[in-house]
Amino acid sequence: MQNAALQIPTAAQWEAVLAFRAMPILQNTRDALRRELQNPQVSFDSLVPIAERDPALCWHLLQRAVSHNPGCREQIHGVYNCLSLLGMQELVTLVKNLPTVGDQPEDPSEKMYQQALYTAHMAGCLAAQWASAKGAPTNTAYWSAMLAHSILWPWLLLERSSHNWLHFLSEGDDLVTASRKVFGHSPDNWKRLVRRHNLPDSVADIFQRDKLPDARDWRRLRRQDPRDLDSGRQLIHRSQTESMLALTAAGTAWHLHINPEGDRSQRWLTISSHAQGRRFPALVLESRDVQIKEARLRKSSFASGIGLLATPQPEGLSYPMWLPERETFTPTAATPTNEKPVAETPDTATADTVSPDSVAPEAVTPEKAAPAKNAQIEPRPTTQPEQPQRVTSEPVQHGSAYLKKLMGQLAESPASFGDWHYLMQGVLKGIQLGIGIDHSIVMLPGKNRSALRTVYAENPEGLAPFSTTSIPLQVAPLLRQLMKQQAAVHITPETCERYFKGMPAELANALPKEMMLMSVHAGRDPIGIVIAANSEAAPIPKEQYQRFRQLCNTTSQGLASLRQLSAKAKASSASSSAPVRSSQ
Repeated sequence: MQNAALQIPTAAQWEAVLAFRAMPILQNTRDALRRELQNPQVSFDSLVPIAERDPALCWHLLQRAVSHNPGCREQIHGVYNCLSLLGMQELVTLVKNLPTVGDQPEDPSEKMYQQALYTAHMAGCLAAQWASAKGAPTNTAYWSAMLAHSILWPWLLLERSSHNWLHFLSEGDDLVTASRKVFGHSPDNWKRLVRRHNLPDSVADIFQRDKLPDARDWRRLRRQDPRDLDSGRQLIHRSQTESMLALTAAGTAWHLHINPEGDRSQRWLTISSHAQGRRFPALVLESRDVQIKEARLRKSSFASGIGLLATPQPEGLSYPMWLPERETFTPTAATPTNEKPVAETPDTATADTVSPDSVAPEAVTPEKAAPAKNAQIEPRPTTQPEQPQRVTSEPVQHGSAYLKKLMGQLAESPASFGDWHYLMQGVLKGIQLGIGIDHSIVMLPGKNRSALRTVYAENPEGLAPFSTTSIPLQVAPLLRQLMKQQAAVHITPETCERYFKGMPAELANALPKEMMLMSVHAGRDPIGIVIAANSEAAPIPKEQYQRFRQLCNTTSQGLASLRQLSAKAKASSASSSAPVRSSQ
């Protein structure tokens, strides 16, 4: 299971990242280069546009060129310079031997790494567009902005904890704040990575405080164009540097991908417009154009964030938090996650209705539970809970004692879990050890209740993309229907087409073809959805589905009981703290 023990990287981890060089390139880049190299009329002019679409290949070309020609780093401003120094045969050897990342990687680290490459390319395109409008060299701007965050790439591949950088961005943090939360305040280590990667001087200057505006100047850039200030000459000078262009383009690209209409995106676009002395609407139009082109290139509207603009209400991607795994079910030893479920009733008035032939989940009759008032459950200290016994026996009977013990604890003494968080973690462990299902997650609604995201997970890699991104209810009729009533669904390869009806093809094709879903409640309307599946879409027997439904029903009882206890505790606390008037 997971706990919230996030730790700053150790010196050994930094050294491993410093030494790592085997960053994969995109598989479609290798395929495109192979096809072009078979052309009798092949030339650098035809190869450069293909290579520039892959930031990882650009990074490798830079490293190879500098290693062969140590004194040429300052003269390299693009792929063409690298190929001129290396030759075509060196490119063929490099592409042939480098590892690759497919279009739809299964490994979470490769997924994060792939998205980092897409965002780096979008940052380079933004910088080139902005440089072109100012009459500056576009190749240099593209090269610097694309490589600005390349020091993050090895972290995403080597350390799963670095994925939290994207999680904190999706939670509203800025680039620097997210970096300090995940990596600590370590400017010297970042500078070592920049030097080790032979990055351009404009990228190195991003990590030099004296090369960028100070905190006061950043605040001024957020408010107004420095050309309108009498004392803005120095700020204008610093805002026009190559490092500033690379930094603003890279920062804007990340936030456009996360939430193109969010406050962070608007802030970075405002800063960029003031730094360049250009009108804000012009930069917004240019950024949208770049997002559309990136989506077409990657064949994914979410790769650039442009797909988030097509929803009825503004949406943002939500990257799940990665937490270290635990081996045993010990609720008292765990620390609750930062995500707190919301117990209020979902806003079903804004949810669209779905026709029965589109989604028809099997209705479930909930167990009788006392009505609970609308009160939010808060974590509190807990006593040692009763722990279900872990049983290892024959496959048919595997986990039956464990599941019986867990369900008894949920039904009879849910308070022994302490709070909502430990209870949900115990349920997911019960799905794995008690029922024998490999992967399970719990999806809860976000702040605006128009999308679901994974908050609790047990081996979530088999349930992508549910476990890796926020799913708007507008594009997922099945989830939308489950959030309206307590219901259960067992999807099989024969019925998946019916249940996935109405979903985007990209989402439907990526989901497991056999899985179980059931909504859970806390005495009222559903508050979330439990999803489970086996590895490689292995069949789920009817007995496992029945146990899954029983466990989810009992979970709803436990949540309702905890909700009642929380309401009573709050009422008791309020009455005891009320002033008492003595009689005269």
